[in-house]
Amino acid sequence: MEDVSTPGLHEALATIAAAARAAYSGGSNLRVRSSGIVHEVAMTRWFADERRPGPACMVGVSGWDPAAAHPDRGAVTCRRCLKLTHTELASEQLALFVPEPDQASARGTTS
Repeated sequence: MEDVSTPGLHEALATIAAAARAAYSGGSNLRVRSSGIVHEVAMTRWFADERRPGPACMVGVSGWDPAAAHPDRGAVTCRRCLKLTHTELASEQLALFVPEPDQASARGTTS
């Protein structure tokens, strides 16, 4: 006979998911462990079809560990998240090759 005083698995997962949603309810962004990258938050499907906050870019977060991610008030720095929200800074493009001054002047002359 099952002990009715012990919550079932679904109830336990629902409680964990609700606590995670409450932690991000104030508009926090998300950081994974001690990473320097801050992600935009989106509700993602978790176990038993529960919804909990996760990175909007859908990057992996240490398997299913609910403690791997935590709220962060910092600005979003994840390039994927910024691209998804169309707030990526256009001036961030890096040059692949920058000619040295001698090379630039050599290109203007023919041998």
